[in-house]
Amino acid sequence: MLPGFHDSHVHLRAAAAARLSVDLSVAGSIPALLAILQTSVAEFNGRWIRGWGWDESALRERRAPTVAEIDAITNGHPCALHHRTGKVVLLNSTARRILAGAGDETAPTGELVRADDPSLLRMPRQREQSLESSLNALSRELAAMGLTSVTEASATNTWDDIAQYETWVNRGVIRQRVNALLAVDQVSAVARNRERTPSRGGVRVLGAKVAAPSDGIAECVRHARGFGWPVAVHATEPDELEAALVAIEASGPPAWGRDRIEHLGLPLPGQLERIKATGTAVTTNPAFLTERAPKYRELLSPVEQEWLYPVASVISHGIPMAGASDRPVTVATPLDTMSAAVYRRRRGSGTEPLGVRERITPDDALGLITDKDEVDGPSREGWNHRRASHSPWSRTADTVVLGDDPRRMLEQTQVMATFVGGCMMWRREK
Repeated sequence: MLPGFHDSHVHLRAAAAARLSVDLSVAGSIPALLAILQTSVAEFNGRWIRGWGWDESALRERRAPTVAEIDAITNGHPCALHHRTGKVVLLNSTARRILAGAGDETAPTGELVRADDPSLLRMPRQREQSLESSLNALSRELAAMGLTSVTEASATNTWDDIAQYETWVNRGVIRQRVNALLAVDQVSAVARNRERTPSRGGVRVLGAKVAAPSDGIAECVRHARGFGWPVAVHATEPDELEAALVAIEASGPPAWGRDRIEHLGLPLPGQLERIKATGTAVTTNPAFLTERAPKYRELLSPVEQEWLYPVASVISHGIPMAGASDRPVTVATPLDTMSAAVYRRRRGSGTEPLGVRERITPDDALGLITDKDEVDGPSREGWNHRRASHSPWSRTADTVVLGDDPRRMLEQTQVMATFVGGCMMWRREK
């Protein structure tokens, strides 16, 4: 029996929407992708076809399908195919005509559209009932992985979105405890009208999410700091991390909570010392090392591979750190995250680890997946989901029961039951 597992960076609504979309993540080539898509066309019956999970690095051709290839099989249905990273969307010709219908400057251009392109707001949203049902099933899956809490880290979260998560938590649609990050452009309105350290009943707000190009990060951090807010900065590349560190160093500490670096994909020597000096925490994604290993081996030099998603170095610097799946970008369980941090390769692959010096012990890896106040910010007296303690057992009734000690690193270690607040929210039937 252990403290409940925590996933420090997920996208709940996107993961629920992905469950309602055509799953393209299993395609290994463009013909295979098109075949999956074609078999799904009839099911949509005139509605928008939504696909999710394609990634050119996983396709034999090492490219995205073309608009012409998609048009040939979608029979005039509007079609939007979301990249596995969530950063871009591939639209077919019908979808482009619909989204360009207003004839204004927000019409989509180019084959790939950024996921934050304003034109995509014209796409019909998933029906709320379907989304809620999918979210409920997703929450049950997470409970079966031993997850008792998650941090919703989407860069587009509004205060209304967080209110909706609160509703879902209070109604039991989401079984886990939920922390959330708020879009940085929403901070001013929220900070002026609410207490300094905000929460939404059943949802705790940890700070402002910054996901901007490197030349825009400083302004975002300054904006959040103007209201005393901590920031969580998306930084997978060295230039993003450098911009984040310069901005955080110039802004001083937040009035509450703790700054975070999300992902820390490829830090350069010397940047870890600066992260430590600013008191910033880190979320890391060890499962990327197994999910994307062929891509990293192909695109990164041996030296860069040694720096990729460091874990041992972060621990040795004394930087607070938590593990995350980035769901739906990966579907890693907490035990998968733990395994990837220990081995830094897929079990049984026979390949060399990516950055062997960054391997950590099973004890340290277990610490990545248990709920950590030092990463999510200090506990706040009176917040109804925490006690004023930094112990991993601070939520004494949030526990996971396993069939074996996970530090033995057995491949078939099973979650037997998951408890939140003393109530069993999932158990293995057999």
